[in-house]
Amino acid sequence: MEESLVNPPIPKFLQETANAIGGITGVEAVAWGGSAAMGVADAHSDFDFYVCTNAPVSVENRRSIIAERSRHSQLNNTFWELEDEWIDQENRRFNAMYRACDFVLGEVAARLDGYSADLGYTTAYCFSVANGYILYDPRQWLATLRQRLSQPLPEPLVRSILAKNRPVLGGGMQSCYLAQMKAAIARGDLISLNHRVAVWIASYTDILFAVNRTYHPGEKRLLAYMQGLSDLPEKALEDVPRLCALAGSLSSPIIEHVAGMLERLDLWLTGNGLRGCHPKLAADLPHLRGGCFLGPVPGVKTPGLEFGPN
Repeated sequence: MEESLVNPPIPKFLQETANAIGGITGVEAVAWGGSAAMGVADAHSDFDFYVCTNAPVSVENRRSIIAERSRHSQLNNTFWELEDEWIDQENRRFNAMYRACDFVLGEVAARLDGYSADLGYTTAYCFSVANGYILYDPRQWLATLRQRLSQPLPEPLVRSILAKNRPVLGGGMQSCYLAQMKAAIARGDLISLNHRVAVWIASYTDILFAVNRTYHPGEKRLLAYMQGLSDLPEKALEDVPRLCALAGSLSSPIIEHVAGMLERLDLWLTGNGLRGCHPKLAADLPHLRGGCFLGPVPGVKTPGLEFGPN
């Protein structure tokens, strides 16, 4: 959750652009984030500005700032969130993402106070807020929020992520991802198989980062970030790319591979003292006959499962 081991000097063109964006009415703070700020940029990377706003920022004001710095631009994109994209005269690519302060605070509170978990990428938004370099923050709004995000994940959030994501991986739920993979193979549906593998990895890695008490970095460069974790299930760094390769064929031993990954994951969770169980949530995998990982989180509503007669 640290910005960097060694803070490099901020490029002048980034600071100047951030100051200009910061001068727009409604802008509270501007941070430089993404792969370039994290020191892992490649030829396909751009410069990401995370712009926190306390009021709507007009496209006219944004256009006036970007126009004098670009040879090509696309403004007011709303496919994912409100974004402006542009390319400058030196062919450097930029992306400014505008995020309401209330939304940012709500997302952080949902994780750190409400212990709310998603199916995969639970804390990826927190990661984007916690990392990178603050370039404009005159009232210390973002710096104060960063201080809160500098602490390890709360224990109830760790257990909430586990309770949300472990059951769907496989081991007793009728509609778990493992069962859906089997159905996709039986139907000859390669697209469905690929989709199920992608969401399986999302939930699997959500658990890995949570147990390491750190924020999930998102889907990019995931293996590289996994290498930085101090504690992983056996063979995890080999298992994930192998799973991706197996997802390209309906005749691959993918089910056996996923079963092995689940066994190694559960042994690892048990070793970390995170084994909860439900006596009826175990059917598909022999090592799960004692139950699955659904330990209750005090004061937190976790996914409820109701079981009928055997």
